[in-house]
Amino acid sequence: MSYITKPVFAWGIVLGTLLASTLGCSTRTAETSYELPLVEPDTSDTADPSALAMFSGTFSSTDSVDDWPALFGPLRTSHTDTSVNATWPSSGPKLLWEVEMGTGYGSPVVAEGRVIVNHRVGDEEIIQCHLVSNGELVWQHRYETTATCDVEYSDGPYSTPVIDVDDRQVFQVGGQGQFYCLDFDDGHVVWRRDLHGDYEVEEGLFPVGASPAVDGDQLIFNIGAGARNAGVIAMEKDTGKTLWEATTHGAGYCSPFVTTIHDQRFVFVITDKGLVSLNPDTGSVDWEFEHRSKAPMSYNAVSPLVYNDKVLAVTGPGPGAICVQVMPERSYQVAWKDRRVIDCQYNTLMLHKGLVYSFTSAGQGGAEFRCVEFETGKLRWRYHSILRRGQGLIAGEALLLLGERGHLASLLCDGEEARVLSFTKEPIMSEPCYGAPAVSGTRLFLKDEVRLAAFAVE
Repeated sequence: MSYITKPVFAWGIVLGTLLASTLGCSTRTAETSYELPLVEPDTSDTADPSALAMFSGTFSSTDSVDDWPALFGPLRTSHTDTSVNATWPSSGPKLLWEVEMGTGYGSPVVAEGRVIVNHRVGDEEIIQCHLVSNGELVWQHRYETTATCDVEYSDGPYSTPVIDVDDRQVFQVGGQGQFYCLDFDDGHVVWRRDLHGDYEVEEGLFPVGASPAVDGDQLIFNIGAGARNAGVIAMEKDTGKTLWEATTHGAGYCSPFVTTIHDQRFVFVITDKGLVSLNPDTGSVDWEFEHRSKAPMSYNAVSPLVYNDKVLAVTGPGPGAICVQVMPERSYQVAWKDRRVIDCQYNTLMLHKGLVYSFTSAGQGGAEFRCVEFETGKLRWRYHSILRRGQGLIAGEALLLLGERGHLASLLCDGEEARVLSFTKEPIMSEPCYGAPAVSGTRLFLKDEVRLAAFAVE
């Protein structure tokens, strides 16, 4: 059985690895007890009648659709205003179509009635485009790879493609740093670069996992060529030409976040060392601080999140979360930090109405889903379930959550309490599920290392 609880406050010291930085004093001294039951839940939950009564019955039509063109959606906050029907039977929402997939943890992206995914079969990485309506293959591009992962994870690809609808381009990063610009309409190669070859980047334990960000006429990417003073680079979108290079950092498994604060443009990148603030127009570094786990095989894999003038950086287990406030002169102050309130390892950070929703890292007792105030770090509620570590998104007022074992659940997007709308009795996707879901109109797209599946949420 799972449990839902409000936070219980206690005085004391939380055991764990200290933040590896000199950021000053935390604004909080009292910490929350985050202990989990010793036994993980092994059964699905059922709908909360009060949640069903509160959930709106009005859902978006396919005539008004927010696309999902990049990892974490149109605004990179894992939220869309498009509302969907998040109530379904215990067997799950209706399956519309499915397509066989190979390995890889990249997520689907959607624009203009097309869904694009990447995966690997044998010694080839593949990026392909399907019609949202029926799954028909529109185009496919293949290239050779020898990327490997020597631990229990697959050999990739790990990065997620990005669609630039305005210029009808798709950007794909392979497991060995192959960077492709493809035509959105027919998939032909517009340009390509061997970034690891160009910058002499050594292969790591895992294939490349960073995803690029489209910023106007340029692409910003954490290539990790620290030895060449090119940890982060910007490339011309139409040619692939390098525009600027910055930092001595290696690569994280994250996507940059470009935004405007105090009428100034910023790009925040979480590298292998921590959070970096740069001017996206020039590549000049405003500041950087170390925020990473010192544990073996631990890497920064949670992309940064921005709300108003604050930036949230998360890595776990260990350092946890730190929120910094960006000042008008482009410096920063620490707003709050907490090693355990949000300590996810690779999971999506979902933002809605000033609240952050995300899963924790897994340990004894599994993991749990939490709601936290962005600006204060205050824990609103906790939800412990069979989902374990999961990925998710927010559509309208519904949280759609795909557990790592393949269960699909929906919760009411509510800051007061975790309220379950639906929960599949059995997994509907194949374990492990590490890719984030995508939604477009009344279609939900889920991908594992067996298939891409489209479900009706209408």
